[in-house]
Amino acid sequence: MTQGVQLILPGRQAIVLSVLLRNANRVVGIDRLVDAVWETEPPATARTQVRICVSALRANLGRVGLSSPIVAEEPGYLIQLADADPALEAMLPAEEGPARFGELLRSHRRSLGATQRLLAARSAVSIRAIRDLEHGRVSRPRRDTVRLIAAGLGLSGQALADFERAAAR
Repeated sequence: MTQGVQLILPGRQAIVLSVLLRNANRVVGIDRLVDAVWETEPPATARTQVRICVSALRANLGRVGLSSPIVAEEPGYLIQLADADPALEAMLPAEEGPARFGELLRSHRRSLGATQRLLAARSAVSIRAIRDLEHGRVSRPRRDTVRLIAAGLGLSGQALADFERAAAR
């Protein structure tokens, strides 16, 4: 990679790259990528759109001088970091912070069998805010938002404490 080049990706490409990086050197199923991009009600063409997104992502990585280690492998894709450009490795998300909190939120929501829409109704927090939190787009969620979501999830005890601690990081 050329030093000083910043990679700014469109929304879907950023989401797909983030999921692939979090699961580096492991195959990520296309259904999981569809879920990451369209949390609720993906279009009938979602799988095709993810394939197009990966192709565009490869092209965008190449435009800024990054080799594209994204490989198609059933049932989806994997990003190989062992031979990747160090700049891609630097994009690897940390286990703490917004991405970690988002994964925890998604995990709790899914364990309830709730959609983002249902959680929004139960917590009085917008669907967009929940989506942004789940995708790690919010760096510091407001304490009252975290409490409303925790109440909507029915968290208590240690689960509540872990949830609040993850949000504060």
